[in-house]
Amino acid sequence: MATQVQNGKAFEFALAKVYYDELKARGLLVTLVEDAAYDTAKGYFENFPKDVQKRYIASAEATLDTMLKIEPGLTAQKDDRDILSIRLASDVEGQAGDVRDVIFTRTKSHWEMGFSAKNNNDSQKHSRISGSNDFGQKWFGYNCSDEYWRLVRPVFEFVKEYKDKGLSWDDMGDLKESKVYIPLLDAFRKEILRINNESPNIPQKLISYVIGAHPFYQVIKLDSKNLVVVKAFNINGGLNKTVNKQKSRYGVPKLELPTRIVELEYAKKPDDQMQDTLNMILDGGWEISFRIHSADNPIVLSCKFDVKLLGNPPILFSQYLFQ
Repeated sequence: MATQVQNGKAFEFALAKVYYDELKARGLLVTLVEDAAYDTAKGYFENFPKDVQKRYIASAEATLDTMLKIEPGLTAQKDDRDILSIRLASDVEGQAGDVRDVIFTRTKSHWEMGFSAKNNNDSQKHSRISGSNDFGQKWFGYNCSDEYWRLVRPVFEFVKEYKDKGLSWDDMGDLKESKVYIPLLDAFRKEILRINNESPNIPQKLISYVIGAHPFYQVIKLDSKNLVVVKAFNINGGLNKTVNKQKSRYGVPKLELPTRIVELEYAKKPDDQMQDTLNMILDGGWEISFRIHSADNPIVLSCKFDVKLLGNPPILFSQYLFQ
């Protein structure tokens, strides 16, 4: 079975190829950068059966009409030296906080736009929490406190005991919740609220960490619904710009970042489900979930956070494209 990474990379390739083929067919000057990131994504795409490849292509094609109407930069060629470049982002860029997977650039026109491609998945981030990973420094630029480490490190000492015995996460049974998940979530909750109380602009920095430093379009492929969803995260008005005097046919609202954390509490779960998620509500319609999980059955000395955007400002531009 293909992994999430393989599916995601294949969708990135399909988006880049569809836009390259369409714009070239229109007689525009366009180049598709064939570098290491391109080769990797193309390899994953070509390893899928033809019928699966066709689904990826169809999903990418479903976005063309919308994107060509709201992003003039795709077609607003200034002259014969104004070449549109399409490239796939490297893993290094993703690690540095850029969530865009497919990036379109007109260097001469000083224009850039990108897609974050999601294949049957809408998680924004997959972060790690461990006895040494300082999320405060990585997310906000502020170190976690000594009290946070006092609470977290004994949890991973407990985990290490199981690892040293050659046991798995499954062998922990209910202890995984009571001895690992809840203590880590409690420590995380306490620390993020402390940082927020003592440091400026934490809500804005948190959203910037979750959705990246650049404005982008999120393109979500949902096979079970034969649906592609396009969302415009137009932070600071970086999307939907007039390029070379060519204007968009439709407006994309500018999004404002939140200014305060309203609530950070455990998500409600049915009695038979493990408690593993914190939900954060911020002002302006923003809401984030933090779900902790062990990820790998062979024990490693860290846990994963799936960070998902549950809510966004109601003015966010969204298109639901049925195939």
